[in-house]
Amino acid sequence: MSRGISKALVVGIVVIIAVVIIALYYVTQAQTSRQSMHGAGVNYPITVVDYLGRNITIYSQPSTIGTVSPDCTQIIYALGFGDRVVLIDTYSEQLLKYLNVTVPSNVTTINSIYGSPPIEPIITAHPSLLCADAGFQPQLVQSVGTLSAANITVIFIGGTSNTNVTDIESDIMLMAKALGVPGKGEEVISHMNAVINYVEGKVSNEPRVTVAYISWYNPIYVAGNSSFVGYYINLAGGYDPFNGMYPTVSPSQLLTVNPDYIIADDFMGNYTATLQAILSIPGINSTDAVREGHIYVLGDFAESLIEEPGPLSVYGALLLAMILHPGAFGLNSTAIPHYISAQWVNQYVKPNLNIALGNG
Repeated sequence: MSRGISKALVVGIVVIIAVVIIALYYVTQAQTSRQSMHGAGVNYPITVVDYLGRNITIYSQPSTIGTVSPDCTQIIYALGFGDRVVLIDTYSEQLLKYLNVTVPSNVTTINSIYGSPPIEPIITAHPSLLCADAGFQPQLVQSVGTLSAANITVIFIGGTSNTNVTDIESDIMLMAKALGVPGKGEEVISHMNAVINYVEGKVSNEPRVTVAYISWYNPIYVAGNSSFVGYYINLAGGYDPFNGMYPTVSPSQLLTVNPDYIIADDFMGNYTATLQAILSIPGINSTDAVREGHIYVLGDFAESLIEEPGPLSVYGALLLAMILHPGAFGLNSTAIPHYISAQWVNQYVKPNLNIALGNG
């Protein structure tokens, strides 16, 4: 009897020890994951080479971050550092609102960012790291010395200079390394590739259609097949027939390619005015796009997904694929509105916050 009790006691102790060891293992794993996420264990200083070829040494993980372009903002938040942002641009703030992410009231907002954002509010906000778009903000290079003297490190990503998703992934890894979380960067890219693979799988057997992606009508600005927008059009089962990055084309060139679809920014500020502007292009009524009712105007949220080369851009590819090939997604053509509102995007495209955007 006593031996039976002793045996049970021993077994019980062994079980308790095993449970404790397993619990400690998972706690340690969780702590390691959190530490990796916030850069603990990463050996600083870190030297990275930004898009402009500049060697940048970062001596410790940035405690405060500034972002002056929406693609930078997407990357910073996707990597989990949204809670460290002290400076942001107004376009990024609007994008985050669509995604139900609130920017704290004490964060400095910059309204003008093209070419070069104003330097004074950057210095006042004093982020330890500033992310900028080399394609959209080339003039900011002239102020790097001033910002450096204020102990603000500037990193330029390729941004709107990018031509494909590989370039966008390079931007993500650049910032992930600078922030000490390369593993998180790889995770973000893995999720992006999952969305891309989904889109490609859906449209693989669909007929390729010609797309004119218009950003302005007089003169006519189009995306061009060398841009990342043209790349995503191709991925979505379309074809951008215009060479180059964001070229201007004449009405006769537009008529010659005879696009099956016209997708346009809401450049006039409302659907009716933008549609009228497009229809005012000489000869446009003879194109297949007009005759078949294939003109689609993008609201701000839809435009952001397609035209801002960050982690969320893969959802831009998904949106384009839905417009061009609705049947591949179980939709009929009447389910695609001619004005793509934020509400429609959230209902059908469903940009995934858990995958594509984190809030620190």
